[in-house]
Amino acid sequence: MSKTKKNIVLLLLACLLMSVLSGCAPSSSEQSDVGPSEEPQETAYQKTIVIAPALDFVSTETQVTTSGTSKSVFLMVFNTLVEQDTEKGGLIPSLAESWELVSDDTWEFKLRRGVKFHDGTDFTAEDVKFTIERGKEQGASKAKLESIKRVEIVDDYTVHIIMSKPDVDILYKLTDPNCVILSKNAFETLSEEEAYKIGTGPYTYNRWEQGDYLSLLRFEDYWEGTPKTEEIVIRNIPEAASRLIALQTGEIDICISPPQIDLHYIAEDPNLTLLQIPGANCRYIGINSSKKPFNDIRVRQAIAHSINRKGFVEAVYEGNATVHNNVMHPGNLFYKEIEGYSYDKEKALALLAEAGYPNGFSATIYSSSGTVQKAVATVMQAQMAEIGIDLEVQSLETATFNATVAPGSDYDMCVNGWGGYVVGPDNALRNMFYTGGNNNNFGFSDEYVDKTLDEAVSISDIETRKKLYGELQEYITNQAVFLPIAIEMIDMGVKSDLEGFVPPQGSIQKFKNVYIPIE
Repeated sequence: MSKTKKNIVLLLLACLLMSVLSGCAPSSSEQSDVGPSEEPQETAYQKTIVIAPALDFVSTETQVTTSGTSKSVFLMVFNTLVEQDTEKGGLIPSLAESWELVSDDTWEFKLRRGVKFHDGTDFTAEDVKFTIERGKEQGASKAKLESIKRVEIVDDYTVHIIMSKPDVDILYKLTDPNCVILSKNAFETLSEEEAYKIGTGPYTYNRWEQGDYLSLLRFEDYWEGTPKTEEIVIRNIPEAASRLIALQTGEIDICISPPQIDLHYIAEDPNLTLLQIPGANCRYIGINSSKKPFNDIRVRQAIAHSINRKGFVEAVYEGNATVHNNVMHPGNLFYKEIEGYSYDKEKALALLAEAGYPNGFSATIYSSSGTVQKAVATVMQAQMAEIGIDLEVQSLETATFNATVAPGSDYDMCVNGWGGYVVGPDNALRNMFYTGGNNNNFGFSDEYVDKTLDEAVSISDIETRKKLYGELQEYITNQAVFLPIAIEMIDMGVKSDLEGFVPPQGSIQKFKNVYIPIE
């Protein structure tokens, strides 16, 4: 067994052992070792944990932002009604203690009592109604909540969510950080900027120096109990090599996406642990199909045939990723094995000539400032040169990149990632390919896709849904607006004594329970 895998196994076993011991501690009468003058020592914890993600925190606007780093923060500052159990699988209660489909179109949610917002006000049904109604009009949350017709308040701690159409994935959609519950009172009494900072989660916003760091302080009145760690800092270190050095020197405690080529330094360091988790993030090349020459499907298909995915995995990921050629993640229940686009340079050249570009053309490919993203853009530039396409690479700061390639923007091509597969097959495809979808930055609109997605989400029979989603995967892949490259691993270097980390929700990290015991 490799040291990396051994570390993961030992970490999981340690967590299991700790949970067993906490439930089987001897009673005071059994603790004969402790003399009358001896008192049990209270465990102390490191005051601050510093996390360096691959990309910067960009916004507090929970219902608007699609940034994975920002959404990871939202899960520390807020709670959703329902939560995904990423350790054991399935759904578990959060702000909703229970839920039930009481009629064909109505879900009843029983809400948790005694929950306080960070401003001291009580969480009630009014906040659920306000959040969902507001979310139905916002960018990122709109697609997840659009199947909800209205919310009816039964009493202070019971709501009925009335559906406008069947949506068998709605519970999974409610687990997404874009659907965290907001404070109605905060939005009525504060500016929107300040209101977005008031949650019910274990941490509160403290200080944000954009581009540098974000500080979160623990909420003493958190309903699940006061966190062990007083402060969590999200620090922006764009370069992967610099993040690794910061981990090795003790400046940070958690390093996300260290350099692929240097992972062995973490695995060999007794003070560090290398975590490698199969990711939900699919790295892809996005093409703006509303813009010439990319509005010609033959041009898009030529680009698709000129991508050497194995070359990407070797050059960018050092082999630490899986070649992928589908618009659906293989971990999704509705994934279908399809042929996709083979690497065929001659076919690519023939398609370009047929489309009227025998000598190629010039274009721009955008990426964020992340190390992997920039590397993918550079490899893409080299591969496209082989078929006469001259790509200029532009790497932008995260917020600027997101604005540049947003739906409706006038960009050519981009390097992007999509990890929204963990909240059901409808969310996986609707956000990206439905007309007006929140993440549909391809200028893509197709009547067949829209119609089939609407049909599939209303059917409860698994086999019928699988058939429809399988047809969609083949059809959308053929359109070549979303060119998948690889399924990425989540690589993390952490201090060896870090505890409380649980598997992420797709690409969204769950850090709310992390702590480091100290002597």
